Amino acid sequence: MFNLTIIAVGGIRNSYFKEAVNEYLKRIKPFAKVEIIEVAATPFKSDGEITRAKEKEGDLIISVIEKKQGDVFILDELGKELNSEEFSNFITTRNKQIIFVIGGTAGLSDKLKKGYKSISLSRLTMPHELVRVLLLEQVYRSVTMQQKRNKYNY
Repeated sequence: MFNLTIIAVGGIRNSYFKEAVNEYLKRIKPFAKVEIIEVAATPFKSDGEITRAKEKEGDLIISVIEKKQGDVFILDELGKELNSEEFSNFITTRNKQIIFVIGGTAGLSDKLKKGYKSISLSRLTMPHELVRVLLLEQVYRSVTMQQKRNKYNY
């Protein structure tokens, strides 16, 4: 069993995303401990406020990271791409807690991008709610791949 923390900007508003997140958390529970920490999103009304919003959200994320111990990876479309098998090996063979960071509507601050390694789930830009679902799906796929008894991966 391994530990995983997901730090995400904002909550999930759409019920269908909530249902998917809860379903994957239920499926993952026998194999891994997953903690989700949501930090407040910073509203912005114009392009000129986006950088300020990203910086404020980034500072909130960093304050959470500083209270945790583990390897931190931000999810960014420009990060390192892994296929499902590589991702499975990546998360299931670590001895430390893994901390994934999901940015909000404005994206991630430069401080986060420069300070931590990044992984890409896709080169596409996606809503943060969908990224949370995709990440949890890949975590579930990873743990079932390691079990080699589940036909989920075929």
